[in-house]
Amino acid sequence: MTLSTLNFDDLEDILAAEECETQASEFQGIICGLFAGGMKNDGKAWKAPVINHINDGELLAPEVMTTLAQYIEQQGRHLAESVFQLDLVLPPASAAIDERLLNICQWVQGFLLGYGMQVGKQELASDDLNEAITDLLEIANVDLDVEANEQMEQALYTVEEHVKVAAQVVYLETRSAINSALEQMAQTKPSIH
Repeated sequence: MTLSTLNFDDLEDILAAEECETQASEFQGIICGLFAGGMKNDGKAWKAPVINHINDGELLAPEVMTTLAQYIEQQGRHLAESVFQLDLVLPPASAAIDERLLNICQWVQGFLLGYGMQVGKQELASDDLNEAITDLLEIANVDLDVEANEQMEQALYTVEEHVKVAAQVVYLETRSAINSALEQMAQTKPSIH
C-alpha cells in the first residue's frame, strides 16, 4: 500500500487497528481543517491536536505514526499546490446512501474541529469565510434519515461538491488573512540599526 493509494478503506483499517474511534472521513476532515486554519506542514504541528483527538494523547504504533505523518504531509502539500483538487475520503459509491451521507457529515465535523483547533478565537472574518463556515455547520447537522433514490443520489453529489467548495473558501480566505497579517507585522517591525 502506497500513500498515493490510501483510500477510505485503508484509513479505516489503520485507525481501527489502533482502536481509534475516529473514522477515516473525520480524520481527513481534521487534517484539512488544521491546514485550512494555517497549520504548517512541518511534520510536527499535527501530532498534538490529532493524537489528542484520535487516541487521547497516546502515541500510536511507530509504523502507524510514520504512515500517518507521510499521509498528512502529502495532504498538506496537495492542499497547498491544488486546493481546488480536494478529494474527500469517503466510502465508495457502492456504499449505502445513508453511510455516504454520514461520512460527509463526519468529514465536515472533522474539518470544523481541526479548523477550530488551529484558529481558536482569532478574528479572521470575511463575508465569504463566514458564509462558508455557516454552510459547513448546516451540513454537519443535516438529517441523516434519507431514502435511497435517484433524487437523493443527486442531492448527495451536490452536498459533496458544496463541501469541497466551502472547504476551499475557508482554506483560501484564512490563508490570505494569515499572510496579510504576517506581511503587516513584517512592515511594522522596527529595524535594528
